[in-house]
Amino acid sequence: MGLTSWIRGGVALASALTMGAALAQAQWPERPVRVVVPFPASGATDLIARVVTQRVAQDLGQQLVVDNKPGAGGTIGSAEVAKAAPDGYTVLFTTSSTHAISPHLMPRLSYDAAKDFTPVAHVADAPSVLLVTPSLPVKTVAE
Repeated sequence: MGLTSWIRGGVALASALTMGAALAQAQWPERPVRVVVPFPASGATDLIARVVTQRVAQDLGQQLVVDNKPGAGGTIGSAEVAKAAPDGYTVLFTTSSTHAISPHLMPRLSYDAAKDFTPVAHVADAPSVLLVTPSLPVKTVAE
């Protein structure tokens, strides 16, 4: 057998091994997915998360486990997810408070709301209203 035959055989073997490894990779998710809700159980975010995760679990054929981690306006659970391995098995089900409001109110958060997360889906909208007493002499948010 000549050198060319050995090279061809090596390339064929490497190709077969690589193809086998690619075919052996499991589809996501191959185990339960942890869904962190950074607010208390039975609150609005938790209730919506439970309805959504139940349907997603049916569609995926895999369990999604809701894990409530309340505290500090949702930043405790958010920080925990930011530190988790980015493998798709720990996801955050949150509101704008942890990513749009808290970064402005808490300058020393242990996570970067823009860099440490990848948005997956927009699930629901909830209107917000800012009220002040009429005796307060302001007419705009800036005032």
